Amino acid sequence: MPRPWRTIAREVTDEGFRTSIDNKLMGQVNLVRAGLGKVSEGGSFTLTSGTLSQMPGEGTVAVSMTGAAVEAFARAAAIDLAGRYRVNVVSPGWVAESRVAAGLDPMPGIWAKDLAEYYVDFVEGDPTGEVVNAEKAK
Repeated sequence: MPRPWRTIAREVTDEGFRTSIDNKLMGQVNLVRAGLGKVSEGGSFTLTSGTLSQMPGEGTVAVSMTGAAVEAFARAAAIDLAGRYRVNVVSPGWVAESRVAAGLDPMPGIWAKDLAEYYVDFVEGDPTGEVVNAEKAK
C-alpha cells in the first residue's frame, strides 16, 4: 500500500518540509507560547513527537526531522521555563487503534488507553525536559 508521507529526502519539496514544520513543530511550539501566562505557574505542557525522531526509517525524513525538533524544543524550553512551567514529550510509536483503522494488525502498537498513562504521568509528576518513548503498556 503506498504511503504518501514516505518520500525520500531528495523528493521532499520545500513545501513538504514547510508543511511538516508548520504543523508538527510549530503547532506544538505555539501551544506552549500561547499557554504561557494562561496555564497556572507550576503547570506542565506535554508535547508529542514519535519514535521516528529517534529511529527514522526510509522515506520519513520530514516527519523524523520535525519530531526531533519537538524534542529539542521541549528540552530547551524546560530550561528557559524552569521554576515556572514543566515541558515534556511523549514519543509514541503506532497507536493500535490507528493501525486497525488502516487495516493493519494492531500490534506492534500501543493501545490509546495505555498511551494516555504516559501523558498523565507527566501532567501529575515533577519531570521537566524529558522525552519518554511510549511503545508498550506500562
